[in-house]
Amino acid sequence: MSKQSRKIGSDVDELIISDLGVNKDTSSRKIPMFNFRGFNIKHLAILVLIIIVLATIVFVFRFMNDDSATFVWKVNLTKGSENVNNKSVEYTSFSNGLMRISNDGITYVDGNGNVNWTISYNVKDPIYVSNDKYFAIADRNDNNFYIFDEKGLTGENTTTNPIVKIALSKDGVLYVMQSDDNNSYINVFRSSGAVVDISIKTNITEDGMPIDISTSDSGEELAVCYVCLTEDKIYTKATYYNFADAGKNANSKRIVGEFVDEFNDKFLARCHFFNDARSCLVSDDGIYYVSTSDSANPKITSLVDNNSRISSISYNENYFAAIYDDKRLMVYDDKGATLCDRIIDIDYTNFYLSSDYIVFINNNRAVIYDIHGRILFDKELASPIEYVAKRKSLIFTELLVGLIDGVECIRFY
Repeated sequence: MSKQSRKIGSDVDELIISDLGVNKDTSSRKIPMFNFRGFNIKHLAILVLIIIVLATIVFVFRFMNDDSATFVWKVNLTKGSENVNNKSVEYTSFSNGLMRISNDGITYVDGNGNVNWTISYNVKDPIYVSNDKYFAIADRNDNNFYIFDEKGLTGENTTTNPIVKIALSKDGVLYVMQSDDNNSYINVFRSSGAVVDISIKTNITEDGMPIDISTSDSGEELAVCYVCLTEDKIYTKATYYNFADAGKNANSKRIVGEFVDEFNDKFLARCHFFNDARSCLVSDDGIYYVSTSDSANPKITSLVDNNSRISSISYNENYFAAIYDDKRLMVYDDKGATLCDRIIDIDYTNFYLSSDYIVFINNNRAVIYDIHGRILFDKELASPIEYVAKRKSLIFTELLVGLIDGVECIRFY
């Protein structure tokens, strides 16, 4: 039987790669990408003709149809209360569908309109995070959390102290941030809900109070934003931990990098991992891009500063979107390159990234831009919209729309 973890310090254990379900075997053999044997000019001509026909169809439907949005299907959902965080039910993207969240239950509707499952619970103030494979939800300022995949509940557990925030890796490793009157704790759990023998304990007076956490795809790396208080000032810092080989030789706390001086007289509020190699830190003076290509030595590689205060942000595994006080929408890739720079002259109550779309919602109206700021969709529906997610196919694009009473699919070209 393989050993899952081994003791390396008084407070933390090494997280072995097998715990995270990550395959580190990098051996491979070269396989030709294309085999051109028997491929002649006739085949090429047919291929080009097919591409031209498909492109023509897309142009006709998308740019010459005055009303290209088509209703495809709707799933009625009535189970669950309509009082989440003092508002109606909430939705978020999960796998190829939507997750519907209420105080007393959760429902997963896939991209084809199938209600895969509904599970009841009791969560007063839900906080949640999702990716393609896993979804986790916790009760803020309480002690319960739950982890799901496409088939339903994979695990649950109860923490000793009230939960403040959670972070989820692609492989279902869940970091749970908790606090009491004097200390903060970050504990780690597998997708089954089982405890991983790793713990980060900080004293608010001596070490600071964590205000945000983010983990890498593998779950081996963790970034934490702290606010610290001394006798003469308040300051913030970012700390990077590694619970695999890179952190083994660092110290007993597995700290591989810490940024303090960079945020002198600034306020660091958010951290986010795009993947295992790149992350960012969001401060009141801009967005700091951090490379963890060398996981034992994180480095700030660039700073995006638009000389204007950020009012709203959204990010995913590929992009970072920000709305500034001057109503400017900026979108950056995971290296900090600017993809979009435009003024947004619409009213909205919610804004977020969905795949490579930027979504704005205001009551019954949804306005959607592509990642370069080109408008794709602007319509008002019959019912108030809670959430919109992208579902793309070869020729047309489908939107999954979360409503108070259900989920519907709209196709546009």
